[in-house]
Amino acid sequence: MPYNRRKFLQVAGEGAAGIALFKGKTFPFSLHRNQLAAEPSGGFDPWLEIDLNHIAWNISQLRKFTRGKPIMVVIKGNAYGHGLVGVGRFLEKLEVAGLMVGKYSEACNLREAGVKCPILNIGPFSREEAEEIVKLGISQSVYSDRVDYLIAAARRQGKRARIHLKIDSGLGRVGVPYYRALPLVERAASARELLIEGVFTTFSEDTDFDRIQLQRFLQLCQEAKSKGISLGLRHAASSAGILSMPQAHLDMVRPGIMIYGHYPSAKAHQERRVELKPVLQLKTRVIYVKELRPGDSVSYHREFVAKKKETIATLPIGYSDGYPPQVAGKGEVLIKGQRFPLVALITANHMTVNIQGSKDIDIGEEVVLIGIQGKLEITAEEVADWAGISVYKLLIGMSSLLPRVYIGKTQ
Repeated sequence: MPYNRRKFLQVAGEGAAGIALFKGKTFPFSLHRNQLAAEPSGGFDPWLEIDLNHIAWNISQLRKFTRGKPIMVVIKGNAYGHGLVGVGRFLEKLEVAGLMVGKYSEACNLREAGVKCPILNIGPFSREEAEEIVKLGISQSVYSDRVDYLIAAARRQGKRARIHLKIDSGLGRVGVPYYRALPLVERAASARELLIEGVFTTFSEDTDFDRIQLQRFLQLCQEAKSKGISLGLRHAASSAGILSMPQAHLDMVRPGIMIYGHYPSAKAHQERRVELKPVLQLKTRVIYVKELRPGDSVSYHREFVAKKKETIATLPIGYSDGYPPQVAGKGEVLIKGQRFPLVALITANHMTVNIQGSKDIDIGEEVVLIGIQGKLEITAEEVADWAGISVYKLLIGMSSLLPRVYIGKTQ
């Protein structure tokens, strides 16, 4: 995040001119501490740090736990907020079995970025998009007669369209229902323009019902096999299924949240059957420090009113960056290795921290909102709990405009 030198000199010049106007006069405000401190080299905008070493660690732990099963990593939702292209490029170097995305555009972005490993799009596609899917060698989830779009596109291009058949074994969102899936399976198997790379289902994450779903899915696979139809890789287990149903690991597993160092449920987090390392840290810097007198207020609607002398630090981050506004009045941040409470509202671009009692926090000081500083840590789970949301929503909600800084192994 290099600072724009020309812009800095322009702003500095304007500031100097303003000071000159007040020469010999009293400023209309009083500066607290070092308000004219030099800007940090990286600027003030908030950013995310993504530790690639931790992704590699989590992959290795999952490979051990699943006894070497191929891993198709779920990187939908901008790689759960970690950066689609940055994470995708790195995972390709780890020789994963493939990348699963939730949108056609995500698959195209990865190909445009030079990612060559298998990519499975589980999202919908149009007739026009079928042409590009075949052209780019993207594998496509199919569960309806829209498979004909792929057949036609493959025929025109003289290629074979790569597909994974999606079976609805009970979740009820998308997928051909298991009890009438065989005709589609036979249709796909008979089309020379198609290459069936796999067949998959998604569990409802209800332990007892998941077992029923698995039985339904495997029965369909057996029926296809009895007819001499090869369905490729069978896959059903996401992060939750990997931990709760070893029998569902089948030919390949599909972890998502665990790749990024988090568990799919509070129970799984408590059990820690796989030792994971969180990948993401959210950071910013202090942009302003001021002293409040008793009765002074902060933010809209005078949300916070000082009852005594207080010192407040303002941070340039808010809900437009993906930090949940529900955390206001509950959460904390780390500055100089200490926890400080948030006060007042979290607005689109700002939040305020009560730093009363500190003596050496100035403009430019690094602040950790998720992650480790010194001996203390604020976890994503902790922030999600303050907000009353899941860690999935917290991470995927991180703004795509936040710079992602990748550390650890080079991409």
